[in-house]
Amino acid sequence: MKKIYLIIKGSGRKDGYISRICNELQESLKAQNVIVYDTYKENPAPCDGCNYCEIKGECSKRDMDDFYKVFEECDTIIFLSPVYNGSFPSPLKSVLDRFQVYYTSFYKNNKTQPIIKRREAYLITAAGRDGIKATEYMKSQLNCAFTILNVELKGTFLCAHTDTAPDYDGVVNEIKRSLCDD
Repeated sequence: MKKIYLIIKGSGRKDGYISRICNELQESLKAQNVIVYDTYKENPAPCDGCNYCEIKGECSKRDMDDFYKVFEECDTIIFLSPVYNGSFPSPLKSVLDRFQVYYTSFYKNNKTQPIIKRREAYLITAAGRDGIKATEYMKSQLNCAFTILNVELKGTFLCAHTDTAPDYDGVVNEIKRSLCDD
């Protein structure tokens, strides 16, 4: 049975390291069902704290309805993100903030998991410098969200020093060994 991989791509650079890693992952996982949600192309609206989800149980904005369906059904979620000022770029951060619909459901429904299916996730970052502290911070942000989203972060990968001399091939091979050899 094919696994469903959801790649959430947070880079606007078509030829940047994150886009290159995304392309290599798609090629390596071609026997599986791979869906790429490009946050720069989709440009999800940010959460504005309107509390609509608290009242109605869904987001007032309809731009992520298809994303939510895939997110709930996928087996593996891969966050691909450059490091921007020590964190996620704003389009990808909007996706994380829009998980508010799930948080509201969790707390309104006596702390019942809003997503029944247990999934795994990976974080892959690229940073101009060493990126270690920023990647740890980003990992922490995801882990906070994952407690309610029924997701376990299984691995983190960092392509560091992209401004000078990254070990791109080494990082990509490590990613492929972890994700593609199932």
